[in-house]
Amino acid sequence: MAGFLSEELEKYISDHSEKTGLNEQSLRDETLKLGPPSAMMSGDSVGNFLKLIIKINNCKRILEIGTFTGYSALMMAAALPSNGKLITCDVNKETSEIAKKYWAKSPHGSKIELHIGPAIETINNLEGEFDLIFIDADKNNYSNYFEICKNRLSKNGLIIADNVLWSGKVLKPEDDQAKSIDSFNKLVNGDNEFWNTIVPIRDGLMIIKKRGK
Repeated sequence: MAGFLSEELEKYISDHSEKTGLNEQSLRDETLKLGPPSAMMSGDSVGNFLKLIIKINNCKRILEIGTFTGYSALMMAAALPSNGKLITCDVNKETSEIAKKYWAKSPHGSKIELHIGPAIETINNLEGEFDLIFIDADKNNYSNYFEICKNRLSKNGLIIADNVLWSGKVLKPEDDQAKSIDSFNKLVNGDNEFWNTIVPIRDGLMIIKKRGK
């Protein structure tokens, strides 16, 4: 899988961070066999960061936009309490089948609820607030996802968006996806209702939280 750091640094980070279980490793291995598309899988550093956020913020209800093969969902579900719920949505039935296979093998799989279909339609049909919303789907819709999700946060809820550096292409955005991500970054940064920062983990994570009164 294409890396955002050198292979040596990625290995060093992995060797000196919390290890995933055998089921997660098997899912990762199967995803890597997909070839270039496997780059869409969140890395262990992102997964461990999300798990940390879930634990320290006592998250119980999570929305994930973009399932792919279910690796990040499985990582996050493992950090949820037994009564926690993670709702994840995607449009790709084939890769979602891979996800369901490994969720079924996990003691945390029952916490995950999959919705197949356009994310905006799915979100509009969901009720309630979320403690964490993780955006990692089609980049051209990032701004739309933010607009529809920003009023669905619980009191201390967070939005975290992946790939906001787009391998550095946001510096001089030329392709549609780079332009969309750059527009999203500017939209969030200009919204006075929210506090935000970009953390340079892997391909960049935007952390977004509503400002206190």
